[in-house]
Amino acid sequence: MADDPTTPTAPLLPDRIRVARELRGLTQRDVVERMGHTISPPALSQIEAGKIRPSPATAERLAVTLEVPLAFFSAQWPAGGQPLTYFRNLRSTSVRERRRASAQALLLSDFVAALEQHVRIPEIAVPTLQAPRGAAREEIEDIAQQVRNVWNLGHEPVPHVVRSLERHGIVVARLRMGDSTVDAFSIRIGRRPLVLLTDDKSDNYVRSRFDASHELGHLVMHRGVEPGTKEIEQQAHNFAAAFLLPEASARDELPGRLDATDWSRLAEMKSRWGISIAALLFRARALRIISADAYQSAMRYMSFRGWRRQEPGDREMGAPEAPLLLERSVRRAEVEAGLSTEALVRSAHLPLSDMNDLLEAAVDDRPIVEL
Repeated sequence: MADDPTTPTAPLLPDRIRVARELRGLTQRDVVERMGHTISPPALSQIEAGKIRPSPATAERLAVTLEVPLAFFSAQWPAGGQPLTYFRNLRSTSVRERRRASAQALLLSDFVAALEQHVRIPEIAVPTLQAPRGAAREEIEDIAQQVRNVWNLGHEPVPHVVRSLERHGIVVARLRMGDSTVDAFSIRIGRRPLVLLTDDKSDNYVRSRFDASHELGHLVMHRGVEPGTKEIEQQAHNFAAAFLLPEASARDELPGRLDATDWSRLAEMKSRWGISIAALLFRARALRIISADAYQSAMRYMSFRGWRRQEPGDREMGAPEAPLLLERSVRRAEVEAGLSTEALVRSAHLPLSDMNDLLEAAVDDRPIVEL
């Protein structure tokens, strides 16, 4: 006989139950079937909506089915309102994939909150420079340059985009999404923003830098703005281009025509600025350094040469920039506070297996060469 889901129990947060289900990539009907129909789909729907409370026995079955500690359902989210997640390529990414990725990000956010009880992570120093609707390119250029100025980056190439984000309080991690079409995304829950880079570009240095810069654009320009619109994605794209290559430098260095010598020049700029040839051409077109026809011709040439899939110099650029803040914070907690990773995970009431996978993916596991 099914438990009565209205039986009073300890306070549970409906959103936490929903997030646990989405972490597993399950529908409500999937969960009901795995629970042996001891609860009905309408009852689970009402539980997740906060209209009824599950009995203790039902809550325990949910925890076992969703493979999370029972206390996960009652852990408080950090203050700050409903988290907004900025995804790209919404048409090619299923709702289930996006929700699973968001759930993983929320686990990391919980873990970081627990970590901050024991170690001091860099203070958040991300300017809020809201981009108005219909903002002109020049306005986005100005916002990107303001961020560069505040972060003392001037007009020179950004040595390490990921490290710049981390130094200013943004936690950066990488998710293993397998065959998923989820692109890089950002999320802010509570006060601490996260940027999640995914493994679809795990072998491309310049594309990963652009992704990180794109997500920085969302964090700077779109606080409280509903995600997913074409306009804000274009704004973040323009921000990334301007952040990586300021207008003044672009006008000084980008070629105005595209003969054999100029392609070599673009390759040199790619190496120095850490931005792809395709993005350099996009920048040249946006700044009207080259014409629309010249841009289209260049794109056709790149396609003909197979450079839209892999550009010259991609391999030589090496591995993508690796996050470091999370890994070092965990090590500091282990050394200074005597807390193992497992103890930190359990203190945050998180599923240990998932967190081990997330933390392994979030750090650079290549051997370190000490000099």
